Amino acid sequence: MGRVINFGCRLNSCESDTISQFADELGIVDYTIINTCAVTAEAERQLRQEIRKLHKQDPNIKLVLTGCAAELNPDVYLSMDGVVGIISNKIKLSKDEYLKYGSQKKSISKFDAQRVRGFVQIQNGCDHRCTYCVVRLTRGPSVSFDKDEIVFQAKESLKQGHKELVLTGVNISSYGQDLSPQENISFIIRYLLKNVPELKRLRLSSLDPADIDDELIKLIAGEERLMPHIHESIQSGDNMILKRMGRRHNREQIIETNLKILERRPEVIFGADIIAGFPTESDDMFENTRKLLKEGNLSLLHVFPYSKRPGTPAALMPQILKKVAVARAKTLREDASKILNQKLQEFIGQKIHILAETSEIAKTDSFLAVKSLSELKAGKEYWINCIKIEDNTIIGEL
Repeated sequence: MGRVINFGCRLNSCESDTISQFADELGIVDYTIINTCAVTAEAERQLRQEIRKLHKQDPNIKLVLTGCAAELNPDVYLSMDGVVGIISNKIKLSKDEYLKYGSQKKSISKFDAQRVRGFVQIQNGCDHRCTYCVVRLTRGPSVSFDKDEIVFQAKESLKQGHKELVLTGVNISSYGQDLSPQENISFIIRYLLKNVPELKRLRLSSLDPADIDDELIKLIAGEERLMPHIHESIQSGDNMILKRMGRRHNREQIIETNLKILERRPEVIFGADIIAGFPTESDDMFENTRKLLKEGNLSLLHVFPYSKRPGTPAALMPQILKKVAVARAKTLREDASKILNQKLQEFIGQKIHILAETSEIAKTDSFLAVKSLSELKAGKEYWINCIKIEDNTIIGEL
């Protein structure tokens, strides 16, 4: 049966949606496509586990792999039972590539156009050389998409029924730096909102803190259609570790930037990607990251224990014990949970605007989780009264 299995980031999810549409349009039902991720060793371990499970369930299964893990280690995956082909990242969004591994038949699947949140890809690749990362190897340099192609993507996504769009890419804040004349992320946000007036809710995926300038801060503060949730690729709160990671920001910049945003738009909620247990990270360096959570107003965290990736400079640095990295990641998650809970307590008794995702689950404009005691309709916006907080989720009723 034809289907698409997704691993990894929001960009992969966006691409998997497109591939699912290809499979429907082409009528492909005799093989399964897996869009892979290589961001951590754990992601690849889970991928191999999934491949083995699928083959055990159906020894005749045909698996076609694309994405970063398949790009990084094609021979490894082609040697696994059930894998019949690899489609390179460079051509994964070329529809005809998916006809090479199976015949066209009447489709038995249907793309779910009723999902509330859609993704719009604005760029691919990355020009930076973070010492822990393999993305540059698997995705290549940063390439910005044409502004009118982005507008077309957005309009098509809204036609499919999506009520909210998310700008996505490998590093969306590098948008326009490869264009002539050079543009930036603020330009494409303004261009999109101007040319798609029917777009009422726009979100940004992960931003590189080094690219959050005064122009973008002004846009975040003044554009109501831009949702008040900023997710930053911070990785560490210690300046020496940030240098060893090859990052372009420091902890002082994070604190200053987030304070500027909050002064202009107090409802913004900040999220962050953090790596725990990076090579050479001492206890004091780790404590600097813990302190940054409060100092930088960070509450929605994606925390990962450091994962050694062969071929990266960080793999040659003195390594931290895995159990230490895992324990530090657990501590950061607990810290962030406490900070989030304190923030959520302020909402009790307040009226909150939400977008429903299911009959009872919703998100606030700031991307906080909501469970409604009143029945909701997916894709509809409501005001709810916050009654209490449970498991860092707002409990409310219409």
